Amino acid sequence: MKTIRNRTLFASFVIAILLLLNISPALAGGQRDTSGDKGRFRGRVEVIFTKWITNFPNMAGLVSGDVGGGTFAGEILNDDHTPAVDKIEALYHINGGAYHFTAHNFITQNNLKGTAVINGVVLDGPLRGERVHGEYQVINPCGVINAQNGSAGDVCFQGTLIIRVGSED
Repeated sequence: MKTIRNRTLFASFVIAILLLLNISPALAGGQRDTSGDKGRFRGRVEVIFTKWITNFPNMAGLVSGDVGGGTFAGEILNDDHTPAVDKIEALYHINGGAYHFTAHNFITQNNLKGTAVINGVVLDGPLRGERVHGEYQVINPCGVINAQNGSAGDVCFQGTLIIRVGSED
């Protein structure tokens, strides 16, 4: 009986500490299923990312912003390259600490300026069906050890995705 009481007191103490520290449920208990949480998003959701190509066509990286800190994974599905412009079709898997989703994106990368514009749609997760808009800039060299070598060293891409919940644009 004393052991059960001690465990109950300990569990209550741990819960109280978590509440006082305001630790998110994602950190306290792993990533939660967010497929039905679309109503929780109001207006605009912003995802900040840094990504790199690990071994073509695969990408890895990090995310933060409204989805929480986490990882980025992706696959390039199609790539039409010219010296001036790349037209890229890719899947972006956003695995934030609070929310996760996959977006099917079409990217126009200006190779002369080192910038890109992203347009797509969310395929799954709490934002399913919403449109994705974004941009990134090419960082060369980026300093990530496992980034695929470009012509002048390792290359990263830093940018932002914006999802306007309930918008028509």
